[in-house]
Amino acid sequence: MVLTPKSHIDELKDQGYTILRNVLDPETDIQPLINENVQVLKFLIKELNKQGKINNTYEGLDGPDLFSKFIIDTGQEFFGNFNILLNFSRAPTAEDQMYLHPEMFNLLRNPKLLDSLEQFLGPEIAVNPLHITRMKPPEKALPIDVQQHAVGFISKTNWHQDLWAFQDEANDTDVVTVWVPMNEATENNGCLVVVPESHKTGELNTHCKPSETVKGFKGIPDSIVSKNRVPLPVNPGDIIVMDVLTEHSALENKSDGLRWSYDLRYQVANQPAGQGIRKAWTVRSKSNPDSEFKKFEQWEKYWEDIKQYEYNSGGPLNWTRYSLNDPMCV
Repeated sequence: MVLTPKSHIDELKDQGYTILRNVLDPETDIQPLINENVQVLKFLIKELNKQGKINNTYEGLDGPDLFSKFIIDTGQEFFGNFNILLNFSRAPTAEDQMYLHPEMFNLLRNPKLLDSLEQFLGPEIAVNPLHITRMKPPEKALPIDVQQHAVGFISKTNWHQDLWAFQDEANDTDVVTVWVPMNEATENNGCLVVVPESHKTGELNTHCKPSETVKGFKGIPDSIVSKNRVPLPVNPGDIIVMDVLTEHSALENKSDGLRWSYDLRYQVANQPAGQGIRKAWTVRSKSNPDSEFKKFEQWEKYWEDIKQYEYNSGGPLNWTRYSLNDPMCV
């Protein structure tokens, strides 16, 4: 069992973030998910070639290098196959794609990860459905329109606070962001950057949405972010735990390789998830073990039901809390 020292609890409370080292084993906990993603990508490449949608078989490339080249070539066009949520801004179709495969489910409910999070959340833990896959090739290799894309799944991530993407009902939910690197995250390849103590304001800062004047920007304007910015380099196996009000971004990937990570969210079970019909699902419960999702098929059905509902109803509500009337956002 991996226990979080008391100092990490204090650091999360005081600074708005904390780094837990060597929580996961790179070989047994992380590499299987990398391998699974690569196999899914290789199958996708074969299918896209059969359909005439691409004409590159990417022979000779494997692992993160294969992902890097594929994303450089295709941008966000097929990235939904590897994201672990359904985008709220999409127009729902019956063919909506997301990453629903067993090794991802295994990571979400990894006992070592949950043992560490129990120190922050207690023994009743649920998975909040707001997750993001970040696979970032070298920024210089991406087309300009991708570099300037507002989403930031595969390009630089602007300053923001995660509570911005929760409904008001979750303002008092005990929820944390868990940042999981799949490979080494350095200042050179685009590690996370935080503003310590920025969560202590207790409220959201100005968040702008893309507009006619700033089409490629959403998030907190850099000019109003504190200059006290701390980069957080981490290795595979480490995790970063953040308060959902902590201001953070990611540095530009100036390396020659891919930077790959996941933004995961965990909360106290039976509290509002703040994600519309997308409710939190229980991953650990000492009081009611039968309530836990223990099989991959449960997680798969959970998302398939959401997909079908949103397709039938015409789409999800988009409740991100933009500062629509702020002069900085016009």
